[in-house]
Amino acid sequence: MLQLFFTLIMAVVAANANVSMSQKGEVAIFFKAYKTPSKTPIDGQFEKVKFRPASSSAQTLGEIFVNSYIDIESKSAVVKTKEKENELLKYCFDTMTIHDIKAKITDMKPNKSTNSKVRTGKFFVNISMNGVLRNIPMDYIFKNGTITINGVIDLHEFNAGLIHELVNQEFDRQHQERLSQKVEIVLRTIVSSL
Repeated sequence: MLQLFFTLIMAVVAANANVSMSQKGEVAIFFKAYKTPSKTPIDGQFEKVKFRPASSSAQTLGEIFVNSYIDIESKSAVVKTKEKENELLKYCFDTMTIHDIKAKITDMKPNKSTNSKVRTGKFFVNISMNGVLRNIPMDYIFKNGTITINGVIDLHEFNAGLIHELVNQEFDRQHQERLSQKVEIVLRTIVSSL
């Protein structure tokens, strides 16, 4: 009887060790910048995003995401606040020299965790925007079948200082505020077991 019990436990462990997973559905990419000095957020989303996973079926998150590609149509950015701010954002992306933002996840460093339901760590992402390529560390959390990846980019590091200043002049004229040069980026998608 004891041998049967151990055999069943080993079968369950072996079955769980070989669970395949894959990315499902769309990949949503959000951004958030802050007005200063009020710290009022300006939230937005890119509506046209293409995600190409490294593998359509995998045993680990790394097998899906490391060496995956993300293409973002910058003109698809929509701000969830005022119409005038949306116009300013469109102007910003319209004046960029390259209208697509490209990204590739190059590496992953998972945190050691005792909680099997929540996984965290860092992805390292090559982002190409406005003719500049930078590797950006981004935190991730995988919980309840959803992976959320977030990080911060500095617009000035992507040759967007002049564009940022022009947008800020208009913000200052309209609102007596400026827009931060650091922008939070969030990527969210579903990863499910097969």
